[in-house]
Amino acid sequence: MLVFCAVFPILLALVLMTGFKVSPGKALPCSFLASAVSAYFFWKLQIPDILSYTLLGAIKALDIILIIACAIFLLNILRRTGALEVIKSTFSGISPDRRIQVIVIAWFFSNFIEGVAGFGAAPALAAPLLVGMGFPAVTAVVAALICNTLPVPFGGAGIAFMTSCNAVSGEVEKLGMNVSQFNHDALSCFTTFSSISGAFVPLTAVAAMILISGGKGKLRSILEIVPLCLFSGLLYVAVWKIAAMILGPELPSVLGSLISYPIFYLALKLHFLVPSRVWDFPEETTVMKPVQPAELTPVPVWKAWLPYLSIAFLLVITRIPYLPIRGWLGSFCRLKITEIFSTPGTMHQWSILANPGVFPFLPVAIIFALILGLKWKDIFQVARESEKQIRFSAFAIVSAFAMVQIMVSSAYNDADLPGMLTLIAEKVVHSTGRGYLVIAPVVGCFGTFFAGSCTVSNILFCPIQFNAAGLLDFPEVQMIALQNTGGGIGSMLRLSGIVATCATVNASGKEGKIILLNLLPALFLLMLTLLGAYCYNLWFL
Repeated sequence: MLVFCAVFPILLALVLMTGFKVSPGKALPCSFLASAVSAYFFWKLQIPDILSYTLLGAIKALDIILIIACAIFLLNILRRTGALEVIKSTFSGISPDRRIQVIVIAWFFSNFIEGVAGFGAAPALAAPLLVGMGFPAVTAVVAALICNTLPVPFGGAGIAFMTSCNAVSGEVEKLGMNVSQFNHDALSCFTTFSSISGAFVPLTAVAAMILISGGKGKLRSILEIVPLCLFSGLLYVAVWKIAAMILGPELPSVLGSLISYPIFYLALKLHFLVPSRVWDFPEETTVMKPVQPAELTPVPVWKAWLPYLSIAFLLVITRIPYLPIRGWLGSFCRLKITEIFSTPGTMHQWSILANPGVFPFLPVAIIFALILGLKWKDIFQVARESEKQIRFSAFAIVSAFAMVQIMVSSAYNDADLPGMLTLIAEKVVHSTGRGYLVIAPVVGCFGTFFAGSCTVSNILFCPIQFNAAGLLDFPEVQMIALQNTGGGIGSMLRLSGIVATCATVNASGKEGKIILLNLLPALFLLMLTLLGAYCYNLWFL
């Protein structure tokens, strides 16, 4: 009975979002209320304590919401000024080979957008660009979603990965671990596990495109592009991991594209590993007429790219550990919260200017809008539109953080019971034994699928994964790494992202087909993730 009460808030979210198609913005508040009721009646937490943990969760969520809001605000400014169309048009003359177009647009360009915007923006931009170049709509969506996996935990200025570390920070402290060292070790494990599966993502996307496109000579068309696909995957992953270990989780997805794409472009010009045969869709394939580069705005190419390049530069110089800039930002506008309602464990400190949304996303977006001639009333209108876009996501994130905070803090109760998460972890581990290690990344994948967000998946399941690792005598950092890797892979299956991407290419009604088409690639990447984890333990432990 107690185990059911502990897991009921999560089960409620699952049932509402998958069975009844309730949005996370409505389902997760219900789950939060369920966790509060369970905490009060079964774990005997006092109402002031429940309110304190709720407020602490909301404050932690605000840090996340600001990043999301400001990233979407910048994206909408680019749309409003026409700069986004100019950015898209720069890819129109890359190569006539459809396989190479997928690598450049759905892999390099999409990963860059994921790094600076996140939250479903990347496939929603890459898919229509592919369709505009003559791709079938379903094929474009499938390729864009498959490629939108590796960068997701580091997307939107590293928000999903940082959330996973934030979600277990209290548990880390309780075990007497150093939080900063734990986060660094988790980052190292995650990038190592993901590197193996990530290197195969371009090949997976290209192979899926060829297999679902019909025609003859599929095996030959795949085999002859394997070297170039692996080269693009390894090239990006190498930069991605190095950037993560030196600069942290905010920049790898951005720098991975900025540094590796020019090298890849040079390889194309030198015909390095480029197949001699140009592959195109079969003649009977129905495609939309290619759209010519937009001429809606006189924005120069360099100016269109300037906001993203500026953000990448500012993020780099504020994250380099050898420079004092991050320390300066952290010392200003620091919010210190003492124990809320005198409840132990509710102290919190937040450096507002260290939030990537507050700096540099917000000032760059406003300055760029003014440079391109937008009036202040137009800027405020874009801000209102952006607020409407994230409103329900904000409710979902606040509710999820509050729910997890209550579940974590239920360990301090008057009923002399183990905490909710400890009970759940004990039950799962006792049911699966060491086999749980195999399903750990699947849990992260499933969380992203039903919640529609790797960030929300990490909020919900990282504490459980952490507790399960302790019960199995398995390194907690590796369990958090498996959760993040699985969460990123799950992004190709999340219904909300598929619905949004299909809407951009007029493919509504094909969502179920796309989920089925992406199941096999997701399973393949999950198997590679487990292989990466096995090799890591074999070589380093």
